Amino acid sequence: MKKILMLVTALMIGNGVLNRLSAQEVSTLSNPQDTTTVASYRDTETFIASIKLDSTLLNQWIEGSKTTIATYSHSNNHPFDALHSETSMGTDSLSISTEEINPTATDKVFENKMVKWAGRDRYGRFTDQCAAHVNGRLAKAGYYSQGHAYQIPSYFPSVINGYKSVEVPNLAKVSAELRFITVLNMHREAADYVKEHLDISKLVPGKYYLVNMYYNTSPYMLQFFYAAKKQGTGNYGTHVGVLYYNSEYETWVVEHNIHGHVHYDALESILGGTSNPHKYGVTSISRVSK
Repeated sequence: MKKILMLVTALMIGNGVLNRLSAQEVSTLSNPQDTTTVASYRDTETFIASIKLDSTLLNQWIEGSKTTIATYSHSNNHPFDALHSETSMGTDSLSISTEEINPTATDKVFENKMVKWAGRDRYGRFTDQCAAHVNGRLAKAGYYSQGHAYQIPSYFPSVINGYKSVEVPNLAKVSAELRFITVLNMHREAADYVKEHLDISKLVPGKYYLVNMYYNTSPYMLQFFYAAKKQGTGNYGTHVGVLYYNSEYETWVVEHNIHGHVHYDALESILGGTSNPHKYGVTSISRVSK
């Protein structure tokens, strides 16, 4: 009998506390409502006596308590469930917001991309040299080329060459400290000419082109200038890349190797010299042929 009374008392008190927690929007230990709730159960002995006289009432009360406990355990109003629910809603909202901010693009725009350590020569070996990567890239496409950046263009017919439309300086008349910037300015002028006079519509998709380029901090600036002038290659650039049409983005892309990392730039984004925000620009274009 004592066990029954203890169980009934525990369930009764538990039922009262659970119902109170479920009903309250905010529950704290110092809430004044706790005192009121406990006071309502002071006449516990009278209530238990009535239960002992009526077993039906006891059974109903126990079943009601079980239902209350089960309902409370699965209720969305459980403090921890509510916290989890709010967190989940926040995450879901963020996902939805992201999808709305980044809708599926209907017009693809390509500007540039870089793949680290992707430079490869004609034998598939890693290379950090721009010319070696170009020679390897063209070899895979079935074309032969060799040499440095200022030499490779001479293997193929010219489409446009900015160097032929600018003044090639005589460095013998330029002081040593100004020779580097003098050659760099020549490259920029050649690149500006290409930007202003290139008719991109005349380039043929599916064909490969070679681009001679400058790189404004190249340590080979003067060395390649003197060598190109001596050999008569007509191209003085210290950098070189392969130009081809990307059908997915419907744009012409220049692929070139910088220190072993392969860059893919939209042609139009790297045209020009003085107006070009990049360290490099296109100074001439040649059509690759066998």
